[in-house]
Parts: sequence; C-alpha cells; structure tokens
Amino acid sequence: MAFDLADRGIYGFSTTENLRFADVDANGHINNGAFLELLENVRVAFLRQIVRTGLPRFRMVVGRIEADFKRQMFYPGTAVACCRLIEAHDRKCIVGQGLFDGEGNCTAVQKVIMVSLNEETHRATPFDPVVRAMLDRLAASKDGLEP
Repeated sequence: MAFDLADRGIYGFSTTENLRFADVDANGHINNGAFLELLENVRVAFLRQIVRTGLPRFRMVVGRIEADFKRQMFYPGTAVACCRLIEAHDRKCIVGQGLFDGEGNCTAVQKVIMVSLNEETHRATPFDPVVRAMLDRLAASKDGLEP
C-alpha cells in the first residue's frame, strides 16, 4: 500500500513538540537538524508503544533515514510529529513520518528503515513470527495503529 506521508490523516500516532529558540539557525528558521530530532522523538515513542504490547522481546536499529524538507518552521511555535508503520519485511520494517507546523502544514516527511537486531551477535535477524504478524497488521491499518 502506498502512503502519502504529507497527509496528516494517515497517522494515528503523534506528539506535540515545542519549537525551541535554541533550534533557530542563522537564517532565522528552525534548523533542519531540529526537524530530525522532532521526528526521532515521535518515532521512539511510537516504537516503545509497540514493544510494550506484550510481544516477545525484540530490538531494532536505524538502518537508513530518508528525509524531505518541504517548508520552513519558525520560533515560537509548536509542531505535530507523526509516525506510522508503512511496510514490514523479514528483517526490517519501514516507518513513515510527517512533521506539521502549528497551522497543519506539512513541513517534512521521512522514511526510516528499522532493522531487526540480534542482541548477541549485533547482526540483522528475522523478526519473531508473532512480532512480524503485529508489524504487518500495523502497516496494513488505516492509521498505523492496531485495527
């Protein structure tokens, strides 16, 4: 299923983030690095929610981040950072994210490949079948949450 990551309606999970003066760059807008931090905050919160649903223990690490910056944001203000699963595979899943300013405009989208990690070998490993089934359900759902 293809998702338009700039569409706020595809995300069931979000956090509201305060824009900080410390994130303003020499051009007077919020620095691109701060966009990535805001998106990391929501991604970690989303993944923690999945891990804590009683599934067998599993670990994931970031394998790739692909970000598109669409619009500036300015201090002071807030942003809504959104996250959902968009694909699940044997050893990885793909997380889709959107960042929206206080007026609801999409300011950035991002795809993150999360790799399943064996804690002993630190190598990629297949997801446990129960975990994989949950990831498949999340990716197939309308808003990225358990149907």
